[in-house]
Amino acid sequence: MNIQNMRNAISLWHLFHFCYLQFLLLYQLEFDISKMIYNKFILLFIFFTGLFSQDKGQKFFKEKKYNEARKYYESVLEHRDDDKAAMFGLGSSAYYQNDIEAALNSFGNTIDTDNKALRSKSYYNIARILQDKNEIEQSLSFYRKSLELNPNDMDTKINYELLKNQMKQHQKQEDNQNKENNDNQNDESQQNQDQSNKEDENNSQENESKSEQYKNENKEEDKNEMVENDSSKQDESPTKETDQNANDQPLEENKNKSDELMQAEAILNALKDQEKINQKQKILKTKSYKFDKDW
Repeated sequence: MNIQNMRNAISLWHLFHFCYLQFLLLYQLEFDISKMIYNKFILLFIFFTGLFSQDKGQKFFKEKKYNEARKYYESVLEHRDDDKAAMFGLGSSAYYQNDIEAALNSFGNTIDTDNKALRSKSYYNIARILQDKNEIEQSLSFYRKSLELNPNDMDTKINYELLKNQMKQHQKQEDNQNKENNDNQNDESQQNQDQSNKEDENNSQENESKSEQYKNENKEEDKNEMVENDSSKQDESPTKETDQNANDQPLEENKNKSDELMQAEAILNALKDQEKINQKQKILKTKSYKFDKDW
């Protein structure tokens, strides 16, 4: 009868754990894992009691005399160095003394035992220690190994699911943070680009203004130069007319001289013609005289 009542109590305990786990997963509440998991003493002590209900180490452990318990299991291991139960007790004592590395080493030396229950609890305790060290992925890996050996261990299931949910939430927060950082970086880049575009636009407008001013100055200089050239041309016009008159005067003089020369030549030619006529007349007279004389 007592055995049946114990079985019923265990079934109810497992049912409670299962419903509690489903409640947590359904609403995905962000609980503090360290508060949701049972006290470390209870987690290790329940299984520890089943292992060492008769030894002195268990008595020291109940009294929280962890140093005495540790010394006791070390003395046991001096005579039985392959005693996996004593190795587990040593790891538990070291764990509550905050000697984490010694605890990890002790639990690690028990995972090669043929006792599946002991090996499962060793994996579980290693997972808890790694969880405390915030080594989430490794902790989840050891929780899975513990569940493979003991799928009905509700403590392991709860811790595993809560830690997995915590990791998802953490990853989600990281993704959101990365997205926010990227958005901020993109906004900053866009602002810098807008500022650069604005500066380029201002520089372009300034260059256009300078270019327009330069063109206007050149136009003004060209205009002034044209005015000066017109004035210079006007100043040079009388000189050119004088030079033209000076150039035309010799031509006129040459023309007059030419006319006089032509007249002189004409007179000279006329005189020559007259001389020829006179000579002819003289010849005729001479011939005529001689003729008369011959007669």
